[in-house]
Amino acid sequence: MTKQQDMFDERYRRVLQRHRQLSRGYVTKLEKTGVIVHKPMRQVREAFSFSALLMPFGILFFLKAAVVTVLGEDGYRQQVEVLRDGGFVEQVGAVFMQIDPITAPLSRMLTYIIG
Repeated sequence: MTKQQDMFDERYRRVLQRHRQLSRGYVTKLEKTGVIVHKPMRQVREAFSFSALLMPFGILFFLKAAVVTVLGEDGYRQQVEVLRDGGFVEQVGAVFMQIDPITAPLSRMLTYIIG
């Protein structure tokens, strides 16, 4: 009896989930077999996940820390100073490329790992 109840509960959860999805909006489509199907519309928050937005920033911080590790902090600061002396775009780049509180510990960690 419990197996049948579990199967029923699972089907019931799926029906409720489908109902919630369709209540936010749906598109009616006709399949090749002639069956009419209601597909839920994708919401904006489902299309853009928070982790997908953070991933590029994490990669950029890691790459910047790798450059700091390779050049050393003094060499890196000299390169940023060269950027500050350049044109407007280079000055904006210098602001973004300066060593920040995230890059410094990552650089120290990479220095420890690389040796």
